[in-house]
Amino acid sequence: MIKLLLPLLFLFSFNSSQEIDWNSTYTQATYALNHSKKALKSNNFDHQRHYSEKALEAYDKIASYLELHSDEELKLKIQNTINDLEHAVDAPDWDRGRFYSKRVYENTQDFITTLDLRAEKESIRNNAEVSEAKIIE
Repeated sequence: MIKLLLPLLFLFSFNSSQEIDWNSTYTQATYALNHSKKALKSNNFDHQRHYSEKALEAYDKIASYLELHSDEELKLKIQNTINDLEHAVDAPDWDRGRFYSKRVYENTQDFITTLDLRAEKESIRNNAEVSEAKIIE
């Protein structure tokens, strides 16, 4: 009996460790949005780069959270935003840094909207599963 339970326990723990932490992803996305907004509002080139670095750190965390996720389109959007952030951090002047910061801000708003829609779909699906379970009972 124990020999049978041990592999099942291992399989369960392996699957649960591969789940994506959407709450942390959402938190980092809002953190990136906040810092990209600050980068846009800054009138100092060093501050603009500093806030872009903070947003880049957040997007690096998002990319690591979604490593196991299978949505390649979402991963591509994240990678494009990271590239824009790298350009904003290494911009030669304030105007180019602002250009990339603006793109990051817009992309991050779209990313958060995507996360909201995904959460809504998942909530609807979970409610439907609960309703089906009640019907079966």
